[in-house]
Amino acid sequence: MKNILFLLLTLVFYGYQSKAQVKESYKAQIAYKIVETSPRCKQLTKGLYERVVKNGGTSYGIMLESSPNPKTDPSQEYSKTYNFNLHESYADRMPVVARFVFDPKKQQLYEDDVVNATLVAIPFDKKLLLLFNKK
Repeated sequence: MKNILFLLLTLVFYGYQSKAQVKESYKAQIAYKIVETSPRCKQLTKGLYERVVKNGGTSYGIMLESSPNPKTDPSQEYSKTYNFNLHESYADRMPVVARFVFDPKKQQLYEDDVVNATLVAIPFDKKLLLLFNKK
């Protein structure tokens, strides 16, 4: 009985959460694509799902932490850049694997090297800039 109640509460919670989510702006959607399709992100996520599940986790994800439009994007605060984290998802924690920054003015993607407190320019599909600059 407890399992059924837990399952029902979980379904209700996820149903409510999905309705409460805000769709990000067009520019944020393209910024996500810039990060997700970059060779560095692909390298970091290759086999990541399997490793996370093997360690007791459920998945991994990319989250927009801050953006130039925090009211229209599901981000927590304002920033001149689009700041993302790549994280693993566990029941009790979400450890960050890497951080990425897309600078719309410089039109460049960076990986945040937190150890050396620097942004390292990384390659990405420059064709996506055409879409980003479209609107």
